[in-house]
Amino acid sequence: MKLLIIRHGDPDYSIDSLTPKGLREAELLGRRMVRYDIRDFYVSPLGRARDTADCTLSKLGRTAE
Repeated sequence: MKLLIIRHGDPDYSIDSLTPKGLREAELLGRRMVRYDIRDFYVSPLGRARDTADCTLSKLGRTAE
């Protein structure tokens, strides 16, 4: 078993989301993550983490716990 721990993209803490740079980082991450056979996704409930994960999840048609 492999466990991947991924930090959120560049955050905007004032609105609990990502900056424009962070959104680009999340998009690039999503492009790379679709290459892997990942069984389960777990995401923090914080907005910046969910925004980062959403790029990958939407590309795979998956959801996270």
